[in-house]
Parts: sequence; structure tokens; C-alpha cells
Amino acid sequence: MSTPSILLIGAGGYLGGPVTQELFANRSRFNRIAILTEESKKQKFAEHEAEGFELVLGAFDSPDSFKGFDIVICMLGNHAMKCQPAIIDAAMAAGVTEFYPSEFGSDIGRGDYLTNRYFRDKHITRQHLRNVAKKNPGFNYTFLITGGFIEFALLPLFGMDVDKHTFTFYGPPEKQEALTAVHDVAKYLVESVFLPKSPSQERIFRIPGGNYAWKDVVATLEKVQGVKYTCTYHPRQDAIDAQKACAEKGDVDGELAFALKSLMGDINAVSVPKPWDNDKFSFKPATLEEAVRKFFEDLKRGEDKLARDFPMPSQS
Repeated sequence: MSTPSILLIGAGGYLGGPVTQELFANRSRFNRIAILTEESKKQKFAEHEAEGFELVLGAFDSPDSFKGFDIVICMLGNHAMKCQPAIIDAAMAAGVTEFYPSEFGSDIGRGDYLTNRYFRDKHITRQHLRNVAKKNPGFNYTFLITGGFIEFALLPLFGMDVDKHTFTFYGPPEKQEALTAVHDVAKYLVESVFLPKSPSQERIFRIPGGNYAWKDVVATLEKVQGVKYTCTYHPRQDAIDAQKACAEKGDVDGELAFALKSLMGDINAVSVPKPWDNDKFSFKPATLEEAVRKFFEDLKRGEDKLARDFPMPSQS
């Protein structure tokens, strides 16, 4: 597959921006680069179309939307995660040979990640991919395990307020988290397309930028912003109790948020265990400080579209 054709789903999300930029920078390596969207949302991608991206107007669950494409990359967020099995079936029926589900986060295949509510739809998608692959030997899929986005670690969802200079966490300050700058996630994604396929049909790349204790994330913010943060560390059980309360009253966003918070605060939970696969790629990922500095530089220039009150990022 020297010049594959690639179709993006969820390109309007936060990850979609860096991914489309990276694809555009490497456009000569692809036969077609397209974005799947609905007729009512096509104006959202007018700039992409002007740059040369193809727009496919159609439904996610229709094989017609996927005809002529080799690779599908799915970047859907929490509420749309449940649509992925239907998307996989439609893509498979159209002859797609490589599928990237919306992973881009923790390694959910072990420990408490196997049962945490936040990852339920990812697990359903993984099992569906494996079932489809058993019946279709020519079908492959790739999991990109990047850890959380460094930029998302600066959001109120994760307890960080970069305006008020406060941090609230449900666990100990020493708890480590695997994190990657979002622009590096895009680089890993595009470069992975041209790496060797797996004989088992399932490829997994574990490629975080690094492991960082939350106290070090705070210290980096203090250094970059030149201010002191006020930190509050709650017992992890408080997040578990809050998750249960949200579930009982039907608050799905709250349930998911506290499910993630409770797992993040678990000192024994390792989000991306080693060995890692970074050495299979041609570049060195940004450090935490480099990514944080870029985040604030982009905000100052008005180029970072990540709202600080972002309600719920893609699962991570």
C-alpha cells in the first residue's frame, strides 16, 4: 500500500485538527484524504475542502460512505463511541482493510481498566473488531495507546484551573500518568500507517510522551506561568462515591468524569505499561514543559481551540 486512501471520522474534534494538519503535510504519500460528514455539517470543513481535502457526505453506518478507501481513522468522543461497531461493519462491507478505532489514551487491556465504566464502549469496540477480524483474514486494525493528551491535563475536567491557578485531585500527588502532546499523537498516527502490519491482524503501539506525576504537572505549570498553584488532594473514595451518585441520578457525563477521576487517582493503576514503542518512530516526542509552553503560546495567539470548560474529551 504505497499510496493509501484514508477516510477520517470525527475530524471536527480536538484531535482532528492536528491530524488533518499532519495529513496535509504528508499529502503526497496518500492517494486520497477525505473527511466523512453529514450534509448539514459540511460547512464546518470548508477550509479543509479548500486545502484539497475531499468531503464525503454520507452516513456513518452506510457502506457507500466507505467505498474506495483503504484506511478508516475514527476519532469520535464519548457519546459517539457506541457507534463504532456499526461503523466497522459498514467499512468492512465496503472493502476497507485497516481500521483505527478511537483509542488515543490508556492501555485498557489490563487491571482496573478492564472494568472501569469510562472505557465500556472502547471494550465493546475492541471485541467487535476481533470478531470481525476472525471472519475476514484481510482485515486489520490498529490501537494507538498514547496516554492522555497533555493539553487535556490542563482542563477543569482533570482538576486543573490554569486561570485561578488551582488543582484538585482525587488521589496522591505522586500518582503518575502517561501523557502525550496532541500534535505528537497526530505524528504517531500518520507515521504508523506506513509501518509493517501485524501477522495477527491486530497492531498495538504504546507511545506515550512520558510518565509524569501530577505534582510535576503542577510544578511545570508554576514554572511556565510564574505563579504558585493551590492544590487540594481528596481521598480517591470521594470520586468513587461521586461516580455512584451521578449514575443513580442519570448524569452520564458526571458518571464518566468521576469514573475517570477515580481511576486516575489509583496509585496502583498504570495507564500505559512498558515496554513502549516510541523507538519505532522517527521523531522524539515533546516534553511536558515543551507541550505546556506551546499550549499557552497557542492560547495567546488564539490558535488553540481547546475550550477550558471543555465538557468531556475523548476517552483517555
